[in-house]
Amino acid sequence: MKLTHWILNFGLILSSLVRLSAEAPAPLRGDFDDARLREWVQPEYPEFARSAKLEGEVVVEFVVEADGKVSRASVKRSTDERFNASVLAAMQRWVFISATVEGKPAASGMHVVVPFKLAQLAQKKTPVEPPPGLRLEPLPVTKAKMIISPAPDYPAELASRRIPGQVVLGFTVEADGTTSGPKVLWASHAAFVGEALLALEKYRFEPARQGPLALSSPATEGQMEFESLGASRAEVLAVNQISIVDSDKYGQLPRAIVFPEPIYPRERLLTGEAGSATVEFTVTERGATKDVLLKEASQPEFGAALIAAVEAWAFEPALLTSQPAAAQLVVAHKFSPPTAGVVNRLTLALQPGGAGVGGAGGLDERLRPIWRIQPAYPQALLGEKLAGQTVIEFIVDHDGRARLPRVVSASQPEFGWAAATAISQWVFARPLRGGQPVDIKVSIPVNFTVPKE
Repeated sequence: MKLTHWILNFGLILSSLVRLSAEAPAPLRGDFDDARLREWVQPEYPEFARSAKLEGEVVVEFVVEADGKVSRASVKRSTDERFNASVLAAMQRWVFISATVEGKPAASGMHVVVPFKLAQLAQKKTPVEPPPGLRLEPLPVTKAKMIISPAPDYPAELASRRIPGQVVLGFTVEADGTTSGPKVLWASHAAFVGEALLALEKYRFEPARQGPLALSSPATEGQMEFESLGASRAEVLAVNQISIVDSDKYGQLPRAIVFPEPIYPRERLLTGEAGSATVEFTVTERGATKDVLLKEASQPEFGAALIAAVEAWAFEPALLTSQPAAAQLVVAHKFSPPTAGVVNRLTLALQPGGAGVGGAGGLDERLRPIWRIQPAYPQALLGEKLAGQTVIEFIVDHDGRARLPRVVSASQPEFGWAAATAISQWVFARPLRGGQPVDIKVSIPVNFTVPKE
């Protein structure tokens, strides 16, 4: 399913496309035992059938509740509807050993074929065991189906960059058709995470069913995609100050997929210092970046930050005569202190005389990550095969986004920049203190191991 939602941001019309597969599998029945009949009552042979010497059959779907009792019984088919009342009355007195899931009692949808045979009329006493013709079995489980899927908003903070985005979510479709327990399985940029989660709250499904019984589907996955309306690959690259060497020879230019911004060196940001850096790099036939080379930087930190960002980027590769091909790119990034927004607010708080940002003490609950990516191993250190560690300080703002990472220490400077770049994409549950969202400052160690060949 594909829907479009329109918003206006900074003079650009943006759209978000959603492709939520919602291929919720039928709920897993692992470690599942079917319900078993424990106490059976024979349906009374109706008088009309006795007199006419008629046989018959009634097919019923019903639910065996977790306490073993029968509920929601409905006749699906019968040879004569006058048999129905007798069957339904008897079934209310049936008792089951309930189904179990992971060792716990659970409701289950069942199907039964109840026969009426003339041989029953010759019985001298009512049997206590069901007849051989009684066919009792669990119903098949159907998958959940998406019925309402509002598109997510394109995040305002990326309006000027116009980059595409993607978020993959795992969640449970509850028996009432709502969603719960969302988990971010993958995200191309932190800014898309919150919008995807907000959209998911409004999704509605026809839940999985086992006949009359609605079931939850805990293993549902969906993918949301974000696009800036009308932004071609060339335009996205251009507004992000990226040029392509010999661009005319390509049938299709690279398309940015993972595209974090270079982090602004905090010390330079706090003094209001602007800067710039230019990096040359190659996007391989598989979309990775390599041969990242610093061409110029107004300060070494600006160059290091841009290199770390480029090494974290990923693309759909360029096409040359319909085949993936390597392409050489150049990015010229300008670092300018923001004058509005979250980063500006936090920068002012960190200034001498500012409000400051406190630690995580006294939060209503421990800081809970929603999405974290691992840092890219610095390409400059690949030949040395070094392991290492860095400590990064950063702020989790009151919306849960990691902001303003700072390298406190690093066994190699490249480890620090790589870790800070990754952490800038982390997302947490909103930190609360006394029920109110707050900004907090935290520090964590990040370890690097030698990458495998």
